[in-house]
Parts: sequence; structure tokens; C-alpha cells
Amino acid sequence: MTQDYGQPGAPVGGAREMNGLAIASFVLALVGLCNPLGILGLILGYVAKGQIRTRNNSGSGLATAGIILGWISLVGFIIIILGLIFGGWASWDDMQDWKDDNY
Repeated sequence: MTQDYGQPGAPVGGAREMNGLAIASFVLALVGLCNPLGILGLILGYVAKGQIRTRNNSGSGLATAGIILGWISLVGFIIIILGLIFGGWASWDDMQDWKDDNY
């Protein structure tokens, strides 16, 4: 008994390999929301997208999610830093006013 493997010379449709950087991008961006670790997820997401195009890997959705979460993380981190800077400045100014009034 012989087994039919399809037409000779036809491409075999196997599963594509998952890109490891896409997974790392998503995990780092998710864990690093609003801190510098999320920025690394953003960078890895763009690198993973390039590798997926050239190597025909799977994981484009994870890389895209890592990029989006990475941008959210970057914006959130900047907002936190600006809040600390301006909030700290206001506290410093209030303390100086208090010192001037009490001494």
C-alpha cells in the first residue's frame, strides 16, 4: 500500500517558527508598563518585526502588541517623570516660602 503525499514538487505547508524577540517584546512591554523596562520592549518589537519580515516567522501580532505597549510605557514614564519634576519643584518652592515666613 502506498501513501499519497500530494503532487510532486508542491510546497509543504508546515508551521512557521515563532520569533523569540516578538515574545520577549510583548512580555517586557507588559511587565514594564510605565517604567524603563517597557522601552526595551518597544525596541525589541521593532527588531522582531524586521526579523519576521525577512525570516518569514510568525509572531507579528505579539511584536505589534509589544510596540503598542512599549509606546504606552514610554509616554507613561515621561508623564511620571514630568510629574515628579514639577511636583517636586512645587514642593521645594512651598518649603522655601514656609522658611521665609517662619525665620
